[in-house]
Amino acid sequence: MNRFAPTVIALSCALALAACNKQETPAETQKDVADAQADAAKDMKEAADDAARTAAEGQKDIAEAAAKSPDKQADAQGDAIEQDADAAYDVAVAKAEGDRKVEKQRCDGLPAGDQKACNDAADATYDSAKAAADSQRDAAKKAGSSLEH
Repeated sequence: MNRFAPTVIALSCALALAACNKQETPAETQKDVADAQADAAKDMKEAADDAARTAAEGQKDIAEAAAKSPDKQADAQGDAIEQDADAAYDVAVAKAEGDRKVEKQRCDGLPAGDQKACNDAADATYDSAKAAADSQRDAAKKAGSSLEH
């Protein structure tokens, strides 16, 4: 019995891996894509709402600082720009993650041989969008920090 155990385990693993890349039916794919789109929209709305709150708080802080002194106003403006940059980054990343999840669900509807390339393309698009968001955030934060004293 012990001599067959490694063979049985190897066969079980092979079957499990083969099932991972199984092509979904069009109905399964359509449902999974719709679910991923709904999740992405929810996540985007949450990120956008957070960004709007951050912007409103920043404007309030700027107004309060302006009443105190020009130096404090400049510092508050710099802080607000940096906080807005972080919030915009969160929105961009939420969009990129949602787009990737939707695309990966579409990939599951492709023949098994095409799924890896599709998933790799979805990951590359996400990586590119995230890198662009990083760059935009960093540039905005640099501009914000230049206003601070």
